[in-house]
Amino acid sequence: LRLFGRSEDEAGRLTFYRDHAAWCPYCQKLWLQIELKRIPCRIERINMRSYGAKPKSFTSKVPSGLLPVVELDGRIVTESLVIMQMLEQEFPGGDFGPYGPAMLPAPGDAEGLARANKLLKLERVLFSDWCGLVFRPSVPGAGLFGGGAMGAFEKTLSAVDEALGETAGHWFMGGDAPTIVDLQYVSHVERMNASALYWKGMQLRGAGRWKNIDKWFDAFEQLPEYRATQSDYYTTVMDIPPQYGPGFSSGGDKQERAAAVIDGANWRLPLKQSTRDAEPLTAHAEAAGEQAAREEAAWELSQNGDAVARFACRGMGEADGRYGAPLADPMATPDLDFLPRVDEALRHITAALLDGSMASAARAKAAPAEGSAAARASASAAATRAEGEGPAIAACLEYLQRRVGVPRDMSFAAAQQLRAHIEWYKDQLSGN
Repeated sequence: LRLFGRSEDEAGRLTFYRDHAAWCPYCQKLWLQIELKRIPCRIERINMRSYGAKPKSFTSKVPSGLLPVVELDGRIVTESLVIMQMLEQEFPGGDFGPYGPAMLPAPGDAEGLARANKLLKLERVLFSDWCGLVFRPSVPGAGLFGGGAMGAFEKTLSAVDEALGETAGHWFMGGDAPTIVDLQYVSHVERMNASALYWKGMQLRGAGRWKNIDKWFDAFEQLPEYRATQSDYYTTVMDIPPQYGPGFSSGGDKQERAAAVIDGANWRLPLKQSTRDAEPLTAHAEAAGEQAAREEAAWELSQNGDAVARFACRGMGEADGRYGAPLADPMATPDLDFLPRVDEALRHITAALLDGSMASAARAKAAPAEGSAAARASASAAATRAEGEGPAIAACLEYLQRRVGVPRDMSFAAAQQLRAHIEWYKDQLSGN
């Protein structure tokens, strides 16, 4: 239930069905609208087909199985943009009602409605150009299948950037808050940031070329509601192929370096993260600092420790493989013979996240301080290695490391801390 200070009876009007792993961009738009407008509702999380079968209780209502879906006063409604427009009418905000900001121009505002419709059409052009760039092979000089696709995408990005510069403030429609137009753009532009860099070596955000888009993202990241839905580049490039098909790498040093970093080349202590990186920290995360990120990771890990340890044991278990998502194999069988050692490792990692001793040792390029969590972790890893189980436990930890999802499991800053701390422990297991 999301009540926002209202009654359960009010929440009973609306049920929001979204994907369980927070991968779906269309669910994200609607999730953001509900949070920003503070619409009371029930939330049901449903598997996407790429990582599990959908429950019959859902498909009996929605035979297509597509997400997102809402049920309002007993009526099933699909299609994210249709839903957002309906919710704006049913739960008006701003000068028209108590539900957060108004997210559409007033009915009599012909100029505002015309601008909104023009921008929504431009978003579809941008989406099409992105698909033409990322999901088709790069063949330089071959029109739309090579340099032409990049040029078309850049041209449309420039048109979007220009449109953002036409109004006061940071939003497409002006004003002090995002509208449905902004929500329609942001979930896919977020995915464009990651995918263009990973598969084409093309940096959108922070490149200095699309400054209004940069300011627009900065404005979104000031909103806690957006940060709660925001993914990271690794999760994004892993969850895109099951939904859209494979991305095609352009090759070359720039693209290959970017892909290596997103794939985990920098998951090493001490982490160096800032708002100026190719994948930037939010200003909020940078201000909160490393300790806050470590503590968030420790909290999330310890909240469900037994289940996480069992999940990690899939790394030495049997894969099922019937579903197509690289980050999901819900029918895999864990090898629980390794559970005691995996559980022990995760407890040491959690303790080191809390006291910061792994990061301190890495910064000093020295052995961990005596009596610290990192020292105890190192001794535990050495014992595991001596028993010949180092490779198996490392495989279990890597299985978990590669499946930490943002925002499903934790924020980007926290996920990077957890991934890097797991990498440190894996090094200890190998005697590095």
